Amino acid sequence: MKRLVFGVLLVLVLSACGGGNSGSSGSSATVKTGGTLRVAQESEIVTLDPNNSGLVVEREIYSNMYDSLVAIDPGLKFVPSLATDWKYSDPTTLTFTLRKGVKFQDGTDFSADAVKFNIDRYLTDPKSLRKSELASVDSVEVKDPQTAVFHLKKPDATLLAQLVDRAGMMLSPTAVKAGGAGFTVSPINAGTGPFQFVEWKRDDHLTLKRNPNYWKRDSSGKQLPYLDQLTYRPMINLDAMLAGLKTNDLDFARGIAAKDVEAIKADSSLVYKDVPALGFQGFEVNSGAEPFNDAAKRKAVALALDRAQYLKNVQFNVGVVSHGPIPPSSWAADPSEKIYDQADAAKAKSTATGFSFTLKTGNTQDAIQGGQLIQAQLAKAGITVTLSPEDFGKLTTETRAHQFQAALSGWSGRIDPDGNMFAWFHTGGSFNDGQYSNAQVDTDLEQARATTDQAKRKQLYDDAQKALVQDGAYMFTYHPTAQWISSTKVHNFTLFPDTINRFGEVWLG
Repeated sequence: MKRLVFGVLLVLVLSACGGGNSGSSGSSATVKTGGTLRVAQESEIVTLDPNNSGLVVEREIYSNMYDSLVAIDPGLKFVPSLATDWKYSDPTTLTFTLRKGVKFQDGTDFSADAVKFNIDRYLTDPKSLRKSELASVDSVEVKDPQTAVFHLKKPDATLLAQLVDRAGMMLSPTAVKAGGAGFTVSPINAGTGPFQFVEWKRDDHLTLKRNPNYWKRDSSGKQLPYLDQLTYRPMINLDAMLAGLKTNDLDFARGIAAKDVEAIKADSSLVYKDVPALGFQGFEVNSGAEPFNDAAKRKAVALALDRAQYLKNVQFNVGVVSHGPIPPSSWAADPSEKIYDQADAAKAKSTATGFSFTLKTGNTQDAIQGGQLIQAQLAKAGITVTLSPEDFGKLTTETRAHQFQAALSGWSGRIDPDGNMFAWFHTGGSFNDGQYSNAQVDTDLEQARATTDQAKRKQLYDDAQKALVQDGAYMFTYHPTAQWISSTKVHNFTLFPDTINRFGEVWLG
Protein backbone atom coordinates (compact mmCIF):
# COMPACT_ATOMS: atom_id res chain seq x y z
CA MET A 1 0.00 0.00 0.00
CA LYS A 2 1.12 3.55 -0.76
CA ARG A 3 4.06 2.25 -2.77
CA LEU A 4 6.43 4.74 -4.34
CA VAL A 5 8.64 3.12 -6.90
CA PHE A 6 11.21 5.83 -7.53
CA GLY A 7 13.84 7.03 -5.12
CA VAL A 8 13.09 7.61 -1.45
CA LEU A 9 10.08 9.87 -1.88
CA LEU A 10 7.96 8.02 0.63
CA VAL A 11 10.61 8.28 3.32
CA LEU A 12 11.06 11.97 2.53
CA VAL A 13 7.51 13.00 2.95
CA LEU A 14 6.58 10.71 5.81
CA SER A 15 9.34 12.25 7.86
CA ALA A 16 8.38 15.82 7.04
CA CYS A 17 7.99 18.02 10.10
CA GLY A 18 7.83 14.95 12.33
CA GLY A 19 6.45 14.75 15.79
CA GLY A 20 4.02 12.06 16.80
CA ASN A 21 3.46 13.36 20.31
CA SER A 22 -0.14 14.23 19.64
CA GLY A 23 -2.62 14.57 22.45
CA SER A 24 -5.52 12.11 22.44
CA SER A 25 -8.52 11.89 24.70
CA GLY A 26 -9.09 8.19 24.31
CA SER A 27 -11.41 6.92 27.01
CA SER A 28 -12.44 3.52 28.31
CA ALA A 29 -15.94 4.87 28.91
CA THR A 30 -18.80 3.69 26.72
CA VAL A 31 -19.15 5.75 23.57
CA LYS A 32 -22.23 7.97 23.51
CA THR A 33 -23.84 9.02 20.28
CA GLY A 34 -25.68 12.25 19.54
CA GLY A 35 -25.34 15.79 20.78
CA THR A 36 -23.94 19.03 19.39
CA LEU A 37 -20.31 20.06 19.73
CA ARG A 38 -20.08 23.85 20.06
CA VAL A 39 -16.78 25.12 18.67
CA ALA A 40 -15.39 28.67 18.93
CA GLN A 41 -13.11 29.94 16.16
CA GLU A 42 -10.91 32.99 16.43
CA SER A 43 -12.22 34.64 13.28
CA GLU A 44 -15.04 34.49 10.75
CA ILE A 45 -14.51 32.58 7.53
CA VAL A 46 -14.66 34.00 3.99
CA THR A 47 -15.62 31.03 1.82
CA LEU A 48 -16.75 27.42 2.06
CA ASP A 49 -15.07 26.47 -1.20
CA PRO A 50 -11.56 24.96 -0.93
CA ASN A 51 -10.85 26.29 -4.41
CA ASN A 52 -10.33 29.88 -3.26
CA SER A 53 -9.72 29.44 0.47
CA GLY A 54 -6.81 30.91 2.39
CA LEU A 55 -7.77 30.71 6.09
CA VAL A 56 -6.97 28.02 8.64
CA VAL A 57 -10.43 28.40 10.22
CA GLU A 58 -11.85 27.41 6.83
CA ARG A 59 -9.54 24.40 6.51
CA GLU A 60 -10.85 23.05 9.80
CA ILE A 61 -14.47 23.23 8.66
CA TYR A 62 -13.56 21.65 5.33
CA SER A 63 -11.78 18.77 7.04
CA ASN A 64 -15.05 17.86 8.72
CA MET A 65 -17.10 18.16 5.49
CA TYR A 66 -14.83 17.17 2.62
CA ASP A 67 -12.54 14.16 2.46
CA SER A 68 -9.25 14.42 0.60
CA LEU A 69 -7.56 11.81 -1.55
CA VAL A 70 -4.87 11.19 1.05
CA ALA A 71 -4.94 11.67 4.82
CA ILE A 72 -2.36 11.79 7.60
CA ASP A 73 -2.16 10.25 11.05
CA PRO A 74 -1.09 12.25 14.15
CA GLY A 75 2.53 11.38 13.39
CA LEU A 76 2.11 12.99 9.94
CA LYS A 77 2.40 9.71 8.06
CA PHE A 78 0.25 9.24 4.98
CA VAL A 79 -2.79 6.99 5.40
CA PRO A 80 -5.62 6.06 3.00
CA SER A 81 -8.67 8.25 2.65
CA LEU A 82 -10.65 8.47 -0.58
CA ALA A 83 -7.65 6.79 -2.21
CA THR A 84 -6.84 3.39 -0.74
CA ASP A 85 -3.57 2.93 -2.59
CA TRP A 86 -1.15 4.91 -4.75
CA LYS A 87 2.02 4.19 -6.66
CA TYR A 88 4.42 5.78 -9.12
CA SER A 89 5.04 3.72 -12.25
CA ASP A 90 7.67 6.30 -13.21
CA PRO A 91 8.66 9.70 -11.76
CA THR A 92 5.89 11.53 -13.63
CA THR A 93 3.02 9.03 -13.47
CA LEU A 94 1.12 8.60 -10.19
CA THR A 95 -1.82 6.19 -10.07
CA PHE A 96 -4.49 6.28 -7.37
CA THR A 97 -6.79 3.39 -6.55
CA LEU A 98 -10.01 4.89 -5.22
CA ARG A 99 -12.26 3.65 -2.44
CA LYS A 100 -15.30 1.76 -3.70
CA GLY A 101 -18.85 2.46 -2.64
CA VAL A 102 -18.34 6.04 -1.49
CA LYS A 103 -21.08 8.51 -2.29
CA PHE A 104 -21.18 12.26 -2.03
CA GLN A 105 -23.80 13.64 0.33
CA ASP A 106 -26.02 14.41 -2.67
CA GLY A 107 -26.17 10.70 -3.49
CA THR A 108 -23.87 10.79 -6.52
CA ASP A 109 -20.92 8.41 -6.76
CA PHE A 110 -17.37 9.35 -5.90
CA SER A 111 -15.22 8.16 -8.80
CA ALA A 112 -12.22 8.96 -10.96
CA ASP A 113 -14.43 11.34 -12.96
CA ALA A 114 -14.93 13.37 -9.77
CA VAL A 115 -11.17 13.39 -9.14
CA LYS A 116 -10.53 14.74 -12.62
CA PHE A 117 -13.27 17.36 -12.23
CA ASN A 118 -11.84 18.66 -8.96
CA ILE A 119 -8.19 18.76 -10.02
CA ASP A 120 -9.09 20.41 -13.34
CA ARG A 121 -11.14 23.01 -11.46
CA TYR A 122 -8.33 23.76 -9.02
CA LEU A 123 -5.90 24.16 -11.92
CA THR A 124 -8.01 26.26 -14.29
CA ASP A 125 -10.45 28.38 -12.28
CA PRO A 126 -9.25 32.00 -12.37
CA LYS A 127 -10.10 32.35 -8.67
CA SER A 128 -8.24 29.22 -7.61
CA LEU A 129 -5.58 29.43 -4.91
CA ARG A 130 -4.56 25.82 -5.48
CA LYS A 131 -2.51 26.40 -8.62
CA SER A 132 0.87 26.66 -6.87
CA GLU A 133 0.19 23.45 -4.97
CA LEU A 134 -0.70 21.54 -8.14
CA ALA A 135 1.74 23.24 -10.51
CA SER A 136 3.40 19.94 -11.44
CA VAL A 137 0.16 18.32 -12.61
CA ASP A 138 -0.30 18.24 -16.37
CA SER A 139 -3.49 16.19 -16.53
CA VAL A 140 -5.64 13.60 -14.77
CA GLU A 141 -6.62 10.49 -16.71
CA VAL A 142 -9.75 8.50 -15.86
CA LYS A 143 -8.57 4.95 -16.41
CA ASP A 144 -11.73 3.41 -14.93
CA PRO A 145 -14.21 4.47 -12.19
CA GLN A 146 -11.82 3.41 -9.43
CA THR A 147 -8.52 4.45 -11.01
CA ALA A 148 -7.23 8.01 -11.54
CA VAL A 149 -3.82 8.59 -13.11
CA PHE A 150 -1.96 11.86 -12.52
CA HIS A 151 0.39 12.77 -15.36
CA LEU A 152 3.02 15.24 -14.20
CA LYS A 153 5.00 17.84 -16.10
CA LYS A 154 8.03 16.93 -13.99
CA PRO A 155 8.75 14.91 -10.84
CA ASP A 156 7.24 16.40 -7.70
CA ALA A 157 8.37 15.24 -4.28
CA THR A 158 5.61 17.29 -2.62
CA LEU A 159 2.48 16.20 -4.47
CA LEU A 160 1.16 13.65 -1.98
CA ALA A 161 1.51 16.19 0.82
CA GLN A 162 -0.45 18.71 -1.27
CA LEU A 163 -3.25 16.20 -1.80
CA VAL A 164 -3.74 15.79 1.95
CA ASP A 165 -5.02 19.36 2.10
CA ARG A 166 -7.37 21.56 0.10
CA ALA A 167 -5.77 20.67 -3.24
CA GLY A 168 -6.84 17.08 -2.66
CA MET A 169 -10.33 17.72 -1.27
CA MET A 170 -13.03 16.12 -3.38
CA LEU A 171 -16.36 17.88 -3.97
CA SER A 172 -19.41 16.60 -5.81
CA PRO A 173 -19.31 17.88 -9.42
CA THR A 174 -23.11 17.89 -9.38
CA ALA A 175 -23.26 19.98 -6.20
CA VAL A 176 -20.64 22.45 -7.43
CA LYS A 177 -22.48 22.98 -10.71
CA ALA A 178 -25.88 23.24 -9.00
CA GLY A 179 -24.54 25.72 -6.43
CA GLY A 180 -23.23 28.12 -9.05
CA ALA A 181 -22.07 31.46 -7.68
CA GLY A 182 -23.75 30.68 -4.34
CA PHE A 183 -21.67 27.59 -3.74
CA THR A 184 -19.05 29.51 -1.75
CA VAL A 185 -21.60 30.30 0.97
CA SER A 186 -23.92 27.30 0.69
CA PRO A 187 -22.19 24.06 -0.41
CA ILE A 188 -25.25 21.81 -0.10
CA ASN A 189 -24.41 18.09 0.07
CA ALA A 190 -21.05 18.65 -1.59
CA GLY A 191 -18.71 16.43 0.40
CA THR A 192 -18.13 12.81 1.37
CA GLY A 193 -17.05 13.70 4.92
CA PRO A 194 -18.52 12.93 8.35
CA PHE A 195 -20.61 16.12 8.47
CA GLN A 196 -22.62 18.04 5.90
CA PHE A 197 -23.53 21.67 5.53
CA VAL A 198 -26.77 23.03 7.07
CA GLU A 199 -26.44 26.82 7.25
CA TRP A 200 -24.05 29.72 7.65
CA LYS A 201 -25.20 32.89 9.39
CA ARG A 202 -22.26 35.24 8.98
CA ASP A 203 -20.80 36.61 12.22
CA ASP A 204 -23.06 34.34 14.26
CA HIS A 205 -22.74 30.62 13.54
CA LEU A 206 -22.18 27.88 11.00
CA THR A 207 -23.91 24.52 11.45
CA LEU A 208 -22.99 21.08 10.13
CA LYS A 209 -25.04 17.92 10.72
CA ARG A 210 -24.17 14.24 10.80
CA ASN A 211 -23.74 12.57 7.42
CA PRO A 212 -25.88 9.43 7.84
CA ASN A 213 -24.13 7.72 4.92
CA TYR A 214 -20.52 8.37 5.87
CA TRP A 215 -18.26 5.60 4.61
CA LYS A 216 -15.97 5.38 7.64
CA ARG A 217 -16.49 3.14 10.69
CA ASP A 218 -14.76 2.91 14.05
CA SER A 219 -12.63 -0.03 15.20
CA SER A 220 -15.71 -1.93 16.40
CA GLY A 221 -17.52 -1.50 13.09
CA LYS A 222 -19.85 1.29 14.25
CA GLN A 223 -20.56 3.95 11.67
CA LEU A 224 -19.10 7.37 12.26
CA PRO A 225 -19.52 10.16 13.23
CA TYR A 226 -20.90 9.89 16.77
CA LEU A 227 -22.06 13.50 17.02
CA ASP A 228 -25.34 14.74 15.56
CA GLN A 229 -24.12 18.24 14.88
CA LEU A 230 -21.25 20.74 14.91
CA THR A 231 -21.84 24.43 15.52
CA TYR A 232 -19.00 26.87 14.83
CA ARG A 233 -19.05 30.36 16.33
CA PRO A 234 -16.65 33.15 15.29
CA MET A 235 -15.37 34.91 18.43
CA ILE A 236 -12.65 37.52 18.13
CA ASN A 237 -12.96 38.35 21.84
CA LEU A 238 -10.75 35.69 23.37
CA ASP A 239 -11.80 36.59 26.90
CA ALA A 240 -15.40 35.87 25.92
CA MET A 241 -14.27 32.61 24.37
CA LEU A 242 -12.65 31.49 27.59
CA ALA A 243 -15.68 32.60 29.60
CA GLY A 244 -17.89 30.52 27.30
CA LEU A 245 -15.82 27.43 28.00
CA LYS A 246 -16.00 28.02 31.74
CA THR A 247 -19.78 28.55 31.75
CA ASN A 248 -20.45 25.54 29.51
CA ASP A 249 -21.71 27.69 26.62
CA LEU A 250 -18.89 26.28 24.49
CA ASP A 251 -17.30 22.86 24.29
CA PHE A 252 -14.17 23.49 22.24
CA ALA A 253 -11.94 26.40 21.17
CA ARG A 254 -9.48 26.54 18.28
CA GLY A 255 -7.18 28.86 20.14
CA ILE A 256 -7.05 30.95 23.27
CA ALA A 257 -5.26 34.07 24.47
CA ALA A 258 -1.68 33.15 25.31
CA LYS A 259 -1.96 34.97 28.63
CA ASP A 260 -4.60 32.47 29.77
CA VAL A 261 -2.77 29.22 29.01
CA GLU A 262 -1.30 28.66 32.49
CA ALA A 263 -4.67 29.34 34.17
CA ILE A 264 -6.41 26.90 31.81
CA LYS A 265 -3.84 24.21 32.60
CA ALA A 266 -4.69 24.60 36.29
CA ASP A 267 -8.48 24.49 35.75
CA SER A 268 -9.83 20.97 36.37
CA SER A 269 -13.01 21.75 34.41
CA LEU A 270 -11.02 22.29 31.22
CA VAL A 271 -8.59 20.32 29.09
CA TYR A 272 -5.46 21.87 27.60
CA LYS A 273 -2.75 20.20 25.54
CA ASP A 274 -0.41 21.43 22.87
CA VAL A 275 2.20 20.13 20.44
CA PRO A 276 4.69 21.98 18.22
CA ALA A 277 2.89 23.13 15.10
CA LEU A 278 4.11 23.35 11.52
CA GLY A 279 3.58 27.02 10.71
CA PHE A 280 5.05 30.46 11.26
CA GLN A 281 3.78 33.81 12.48
CA GLY A 282 4.87 37.35 11.76
CA PHE A 283 3.89 39.97 9.25
CA GLU A 284 3.89 40.31 5.50
CA VAL A 285 5.50 43.28 3.77
CA ASN A 286 4.51 44.33 0.27
CA SER A 287 7.70 44.33 -1.79
CA GLY A 288 5.73 45.60 -4.77
CA ALA A 289 4.83 48.97 -3.25
CA GLU A 290 6.40 51.77 -1.22
CA PRO A 291 8.12 51.77 1.17
CA PHE A 292 9.02 48.07 0.93
CA ASN A 293 9.94 48.02 -2.72
CA ASP A 294 13.18 49.31 -1.20
CA ALA A 295 15.07 46.27 0.13
CA ALA A 296 16.99 48.43 2.62
CA LYS A 297 13.77 49.40 4.35
CA ARG A 298 12.70 45.75 4.63
CA LYS A 299 16.06 44.88 6.15
CA ALA A 300 15.83 47.77 8.59
CA VAL A 301 12.52 46.45 9.88
CA ALA A 302 13.97 42.95 10.20
CA LEU A 303 16.93 44.30 12.17
CA ALA A 304 14.74 46.35 14.52
CA LEU A 305 12.43 43.49 15.52
CA ASP A 306 12.98 41.86 18.90
CA ARG A 307 11.50 38.42 18.34
CA ALA A 308 12.29 37.06 21.81
CA GLN A 309 10.49 40.01 23.40
CA TYR A 310 7.52 39.44 21.09
CA LEU A 311 7.32 35.77 22.08
CA LYS A 312 7.56 36.63 25.78
CA ASN A 313 5.25 39.66 25.95
CA VAL A 314 2.60 38.73 23.41
CA GLN A 315 2.72 34.92 23.37
CA PHE A 316 3.80 34.35 26.99
CA ASN A 317 6.44 31.98 25.60
CA VAL A 318 3.85 29.69 24.02
CA GLY A 319 5.81 28.66 20.93
CA VAL A 320 9.40 29.30 19.87
CA VAL A 321 11.20 32.20 18.19
CA SER A 322 11.12 32.00 14.39
CA HIS A 323 14.02 32.78 12.08
CA GLY A 324 12.36 31.64 8.88
CA PRO A 325 9.48 29.66 7.38
CA ILE A 326 10.70 26.18 8.34
CA PRO A 327 9.82 25.13 11.92
CA PRO A 328 12.35 23.40 14.20
CA SER A 329 10.44 20.10 13.99
CA SER A 330 11.04 19.79 10.23
CA TRP A 331 13.77 17.63 8.73
CA ALA A 332 14.60 20.69 6.61
CA ALA A 333 15.23 22.99 9.59
CA ASP A 334 18.67 24.54 10.01
CA PRO A 335 19.21 25.75 13.60
CA SER A 336 22.25 27.75 12.53
CA GLU A 337 20.18 30.06 10.30
CA LYS A 338 19.61 33.01 12.62
CA ILE A 339 20.28 35.98 10.38
CA TYR A 340 18.31 38.49 12.45
CA ASP A 341 18.75 36.79 15.80
CA GLN A 342 19.14 39.88 17.99
CA ALA A 343 17.36 43.20 17.64
CA ASP A 344 19.80 45.94 16.63
CA ALA A 345 18.17 49.38 16.47
CA ALA A 346 21.45 51.13 15.72
CA LYS A 347 22.20 48.89 12.74
CA ALA A 348 18.59 49.26 11.58
CA LYS A 349 19.01 53.06 11.65
CA SER A 350 22.19 52.86 9.61
CA THR A 351 20.41 50.66 7.05
CA ALA A 352 17.28 52.81 6.63
CA THR A 353 15.40 55.13 8.96
CA GLY A 354 12.94 57.98 8.99
CA PHE A 355 10.24 56.23 6.99
CA SER A 356 6.73 55.17 7.92
CA PHE A 357 4.19 52.50 6.99
CA THR A 358 0.77 51.19 7.99
CA LEU A 359 0.57 47.77 9.62
CA LYS A 360 -2.78 46.05 9.27
CA THR A 361 -3.64 43.64 12.08
CA GLY A 362 -6.54 41.44 12.98
CA ASN A 363 -8.93 42.90 15.55
CA THR A 364 -8.26 40.32 18.27
CA GLN A 365 -6.55 41.22 21.53
CA ASP A 366 -3.38 39.27 20.73
CA ALA A 367 -3.11 40.77 17.23
CA ILE A 368 -3.54 44.34 18.44
CA GLN A 369 -1.09 43.82 21.29
CA GLY A 370 1.40 42.34 18.85
CA GLY A 371 1.02 45.32 16.56
CA GLN A 372 1.58 47.72 19.43
CA LEU A 373 4.79 45.97 20.44
CA ILE A 374 6.09 46.01 16.86
CA GLN A 375 5.22 49.72 16.71
CA ALA A 376 7.26 50.39 19.87
CA GLN A 377 10.24 48.28 18.76
CA LEU A 378 10.52 49.95 15.35
CA ALA A 379 10.18 53.42 16.85
CA LYS A 380 13.59 52.87 18.45
CA ALA A 381 15.04 52.68 14.93
CA GLY A 382 13.24 55.83 13.76
CA ILE A 383 10.58 53.89 11.87
CA THR A 384 6.99 55.07 12.35
CA VAL A 385 4.24 52.43 12.32
CA THR A 386 0.54 53.27 12.09
CA LEU A 387 -1.74 50.44 13.19
CA SER A 388 -4.93 49.56 11.34
CA PRO A 389 -6.95 46.79 13.09
CA GLU A 390 -9.43 45.03 10.80
CA ASP A 391 -11.73 42.05 10.65
CA PHE A 392 -9.45 39.18 9.69
CA GLY A 393 -11.51 38.21 6.66
CA LYS A 394 -11.26 41.78 5.33
CA LEU A 395 -7.56 41.88 6.06
CA THR A 396 -7.05 38.61 4.16
CA THR A 397 -9.04 39.82 1.16
CA GLU A 398 -7.05 43.05 0.99
CA THR A 399 -3.64 41.41 1.34
CA ARG A 400 -4.55 38.89 -1.33
CA ALA A 401 -5.24 41.85 -3.63
CA HIS A 402 -1.88 43.46 -2.59
CA GLN A 403 -3.76 46.35 -0.97
CA PHE A 404 -1.41 46.82 1.97
CA GLN A 405 2.03 47.96 3.03
CA ALA A 406 2.40 45.47 5.89
CA ALA A 407 -0.03 43.03 7.49
CA LEU A 408 0.12 40.83 10.57
CA SER A 409 -0.65 37.41 9.14
CA GLY A 410 0.75 33.93 9.62
CA TRP A 411 0.59 30.44 8.19
CA SER A 412 -0.67 27.26 9.84
CA GLY A 413 1.96 25.18 8.07
CA ARG A 414 2.16 22.07 5.94
CA ILE A 415 3.68 18.62 6.42
CA ASP A 416 6.29 19.15 3.69
CA PRO A 417 8.59 22.21 3.86
CA ASP A 418 7.57 23.12 0.32
CA GLY A 419 4.14 23.96 1.71
CA ASN A 420 5.69 26.69 3.88
CA MET A 421 7.71 28.20 1.07
CA PHE A 422 6.66 27.76 -2.56
CA ALA A 423 3.23 29.40 -2.52
CA TRP A 424 4.50 32.19 -0.25
CA PHE A 425 7.89 33.08 -1.71
CA HIS A 426 8.07 31.81 -5.29
CA THR A 427 7.38 34.52 -7.86
CA GLY A 428 3.65 34.51 -8.57
CA GLY A 429 2.89 32.00 -5.80
CA SER A 430 -0.74 31.65 -4.74
CA PHE A 431 -0.07 33.19 -1.31
CA ASN A 432 2.74 35.55 -2.33
CA ASP A 433 0.68 38.57 -1.27
CA GLY A 434 3.85 40.61 -0.75
CA GLN A 435 4.91 40.15 -4.41
CA TYR A 436 8.38 38.98 -3.37
CA SER A 437 10.54 37.85 -6.27
CA ASN A 438 14.03 36.40 -6.24
CA ALA A 439 15.20 34.33 -9.22
CA GLN A 440 17.57 32.23 -7.12
CA VAL A 441 14.86 31.45 -4.56
CA ASP A 442 12.55 30.45 -7.43
CA THR A 443 15.18 28.08 -8.83
CA ASP A 444 15.93 26.55 -5.42
CA LEU A 445 12.25 25.89 -4.70
CA GLU A 446 11.62 24.45 -8.17
CA GLN A 447 14.60 22.11 -7.89
CA ALA A 448 13.59 21.05 -4.38
CA ARG A 449 10.22 19.94 -5.71
CA ALA A 450 11.77 17.99 -8.55
CA THR A 451 14.29 15.88 -6.62
CA THR A 452 13.62 12.93 -4.31
CA ASP A 453 17.01 13.15 -2.60
CA GLN A 454 16.30 14.50 0.88
CA ALA A 455 19.84 15.75 1.41
CA LYS A 456 19.66 17.75 -1.82
CA ARG A 457 16.22 19.06 -0.92
CA LYS A 458 17.46 20.20 2.48
CA GLN A 459 20.39 22.09 0.97
CA LEU A 460 18.07 23.81 -1.50
CA TYR A 461 15.67 24.80 1.29
CA ASP A 462 18.61 26.05 3.37
CA ASP A 463 19.74 28.27 0.51
CA ALA A 464 16.24 29.54 -0.27
CA GLN A 465 15.48 30.30 3.37
CA LYS A 466 18.74 32.20 3.86
CA ALA A 467 18.05 34.33 0.81
CA LEU A 468 14.44 35.22 1.54
CA VAL A 469 15.11 35.94 5.22
CA GLN A 470 18.10 38.11 4.32
CA ASP A 471 15.93 39.95 1.80
CA GLY A 472 13.24 40.67 4.39
CA ALA A 473 10.63 38.89 2.28
CA TYR A 474 8.52 38.42 5.44
CA MET A 475 9.07 39.39 9.07
CA PHE A 476 9.11 36.16 11.07
CA THR A 477 8.39 36.33 14.80
CA TYR A 478 7.52 32.88 16.20
CA HIS A 479 6.49 29.32 15.44
CA PRO A 480 3.20 28.53 17.22
CA THR A 481 1.81 25.41 18.87
CA ALA A 482 -1.23 23.37 17.92
CA GLN A 483 -3.64 23.64 20.86
CA TRP A 484 -6.50 21.63 22.27
CA ILE A 485 -8.78 23.55 24.63
CA SER A 486 -12.08 21.97 25.60
CA SER A 487 -14.46 21.02 28.38
CA THR A 488 -13.98 17.63 29.99
CA LYS A 489 -17.13 16.42 28.19
CA VAL A 490 -15.15 16.05 24.95
CA HIS A 491 -13.93 12.49 24.41
CA ASN A 492 -11.84 10.69 21.79
CA PHE A 493 -10.29 13.82 20.32
CA THR A 494 -6.82 13.58 18.79
CA LEU A 495 -4.55 16.60 18.45
CA PHE A 496 -2.64 16.95 15.16
CA PRO A 497 0.40 19.22 14.61
CA ASP A 498 -1.26 20.77 11.55
CA THR A 499 -3.70 22.63 13.90
CA ILE A 500 -6.74 21.15 12.12
CA ASN A 501 -9.31 19.78 14.56
CA ARG A 502 -11.01 16.65 13.27
CA PHE A 503 -14.30 15.75 14.97
CA GLY A 504 -15.37 12.64 13.06
CA GLU A 505 -14.63 10.35 16.01
CA VAL A 506 -15.36 12.72 18.90
CA TRP A 507 -18.22 12.06 21.33
CA LEU A 508 -19.69 13.98 24.25
CA GLY A 509 -20.21 12.50 27.67
